[in-house]
Amino acid sequence: MTTSRESIILERRFVSALAALGDDSLTVAALALDDDLRDVLAQVAGLGAAAFDDEGTLAGRIREGAGRRRCAGDVCVVLCEPCTNHCIEVLGSASDDPSLDDLVAIIPDAIEKFGLDVVRLMVLQYSLSLQGFKKLIANDDRFALPVSQSPATQLRVPDEGAQAAKRAARKARRAAEKSKKR
Repeated sequence: MTTSRESIILERRFVSALAALGDDSLTVAALALDDDLRDVLAQVAGLGAAAFDDEGTLAGRIREGAGRRRCAGDVCVVLCEPCTNHCIEVLGSASDDPSLDDLVAIIPDAIEKFGLDVVRLMVLQYSLSLQGFKKLIANDDRFALPVSQSPATQLRVPDEGAQAAKRAARKARRAAEKSKKR
């Protein structure tokens, strides 16, 4: 079971991955789903009944639904579900906690069958829980963690001058309060 912190980290990774996914890749992945998974994707992202009929707007509708419902993780998991099931089947008993060697052996076939973007989503899904996937992310640039495009998740660089001024004002205020007490 994951902690709340891990869930938040994973959701942020999925938001970034979905943002980085090209419209063509997103459309191909969605259209490759069987009818049951299409229904799940439509329900999760709040897509209308005819969403899959217009390939030109499908990616935009999925992104809009994922953003509106804050469910990028669920959308990504549904999109990579066929790949995940295939890899579990190929790995057999090693699927519970595959080693890096296990993953390196099956990844080329998975990429050929499902495409790099879908395999990347699968790797991301297990990036916090399984050691083989953590090592794959660390050792293979194709699976490096996505960098967020959102300004809200960018690393804040503090202004040292402003921070020093705040510290000085706080110190002066405390000194004044201390002298008042005397």
